[in-house]
Amino acid sequence: MSTEEGVGPLPASEASEARTEPRMRVVKGRPWRIDPGRRAKWSEEDFVRRHALAIRQIGDPVLHAPAKRPTLPKAELEALVARMFASMVAAQGIGIAAPQVGVALRIAIMDVDEAGIVAIDPRIEWTSDELEDTSEGCLSVRGFYGMLQRPAAARLVALDLNARRFTLEGDELGAQCMLHETDHLSGTLYVQHLRSREDLRSVDPDETEEVTA
Repeated sequence: MSTEEGVGPLPASEASEARTEPRMRVVKGRPWRIDPGRRAKWSEEDFVRRHALAIRQIGDPVLHAPAKRPTLPKAELEALVARMFASMVAAQGIGIAAPQVGVALRIAIMDVDEAGIVAIDPRIEWTSDELEDTSEGCLSVRGFYGMLQRPAAARLVALDLNARRFTLEGDELGAQCMLHETDHLSGTLYVQHLRSREDLRSVDPDETEEVTA
């Protein structure tokens, strides 16, 4: 998910006042996270410059085909996750899926509220009946965001880098990010959920809505 220029997160002070609990919560198991140490290292300008990959854009075949479950050793998975995170930082995102950096594997990072959760082979287990209208952007559809409906809450199951299962629940932007990133792993972009072409809009620098990656 993206934080397009001018279409980004609320200021921290306003965001903390607007919610009382994280919008993305681990409810079972212990996912592998991008902890503060990794976040600091992988966000450094030099690290990002050396490791960030180009974000593939709509029309690239890797974005429009289902990804495969990874069978890489843990060390290679962690190296890929580091490059994905650096790419997300460079592109100012709050989530990224491996196909967006040209790797057709079912791996996603979900970083709403700096959750730093790495999900291997994630699957949506449940979504709420309640829907909400939301604005959504994507690192792979630069310069635009769309107005669409998403479930207000969702539950996701995935594996960590040690192949241990965990469960994640999300509300609002948390649910939106979970759905957005798992869509990427199925070869779907958010623009395919739009009700009409009129719901796709170019980014206005004066807008401050929160969107996803």
